[in-house]
Amino acid sequence: MTDTTDYRVELYLRGDTYGSYDRQQRVLERVEDLEAEGVVADTEVDASWQRIRTPEQDSRDEAVRTYEELREWATENGYRLEPAFQRRQRSYIGTDVVHDVVVFPMASLAVYAGSDLQAVFPCADESGEIHYSVQDCLDAFESGDAGWFEQFAPVTVDRAAPRLTVDAD
Repeated sequence: MTDTTDYRVELYLRGDTYGSYDRQQRVLERVEDLEAEGVVADTEVDASWQRIRTPEQDSRDEAVRTYEELREWATENGYRLEPAFQRRQRSYIGTDVVHDVVVFPMASLAVYAGSDLQAVFPCADESGEIHYSVQDCLDAFESGDAGWFEQFAPVTVDRAAPRLTVDAD
C-alpha cells in the first residue's frame, strides 16, 4: 500500500446478518489497514445498520438519510445501488399499514474527498452489466491506484463528518 489519497472512508456494516460475520470482519480489517498505512486520511465504521429501515425508524441512526445521499451520488453518476440496496414497500398482516423501507446490504462503503462524496460501493451501471463491489474499491486503494476513482464524479454533500451519532437535544 502507498500513501495515495486524502480520502475519508465510511464503512457501513449490517448488524443483523447471520453467517457473514467473518466476511464483515475481513472487510473491516482491510479498511482499518488503509488508515493505519496512511493510504486514507480517516475511516469511520457504523456496524449498527439493520436489514430494513423505515423513515420512522431512521430518527435514531440516520441510515435512510445516508442512503438518500448515496442514492443521489448514484443518480448523478448514472449508476444504481440496486441490487445490493433495495427500496420497496412493506405491509403488515392484519393491518392497512404500509411503510416505505430500505433494505441494506451486508456491507457498503462510501469514499469522500473533503465534503465531496467520490464513490459508493456496491453499485452497478444503469444497464446492470457492470458491478463495482466493496472489494473492488479496497483493491484499488491497496494497489495505490487513486486514479481508479476518477471514473466516478464527486457529488458535494452537506457534511464533512459521518452521521454515526445522534446529537443529544
